[in-house]
This record gives sequence, C-alpha cells and structure tokens, in this order.
Amino acid sequence: MITLAKFKLIGMSLLIVGGLTACDKPGPAETAGKQLDQTVNKAGDKIADTADKVG
Repeated sequence: MITLAKFKLIGMSLLIVGGLTACDKPGPAETAGKQLDQTVNKAGDKIADTADKVG
C-alpha cells in the first residue's frame, strides 16, 4: 500500500514538472518579435557602416 502511494506521488510529480516545462517554450509571437528585433539591429549596423564609408 505504501509503495502504491509512492508511485502515485512520483507520477504526479512528473506530470507537474512536464507541464511546467511545456509552458516555458516561447510562442510564435515571441519568436517573430525576436527575429524582427535581430533584423532591425542588423539593418541599423549596415546603415551605420555605409554612412561611415560615405562620410
């Protein structure tokens, strides 16, 4: 009986940890926003480099 209770406790703990781990993944909006920020930063760097070459 005690062994069954331990298995139930371990199983429930694994389900909770699995659920929390699944919640940590970024969604499509966060990924798109991050990619947009990176693209804007790269474009800003290229504009600055071009301005330095022209100037």
